Amino acid sequence: MLSASELNFSTRQAGDLPRWISSPRDAKSLRIWRLPDAKTVILRLRHHNVQVRVRELSSVFVGEISGFEPSIGELEGMRVGDLIVFRQAHIFAASE
Repeated sequence: MLSASELNFSTRQAGDLPRWISSPRDAKSLRIWRLPDAKTVILRLRHHNVQVRVRELSSVFVGEISGFEPSIGELEGMRVGDLIVFRQAHIFAASE
């Protein structure tokens, strides 16, 4: 599994994000979405946006890479379908 922190993904300062991301939650709670219901977030690696479908949310997020902007097949060894773990600070945009 890939790690946004280890790969030096960009992080952002506090800002507006959908409630499902920014609301306080119990560190022991776990939320899992089926793939058709997964939420989409945008992470950034240098000048590329990485689209990720969130699958699990606990103290960290786990998601599946679903695309890159600009559109390319692979980014620094990452491919569509790879799993990645990331924190709230890595999220630059998110679907409701």
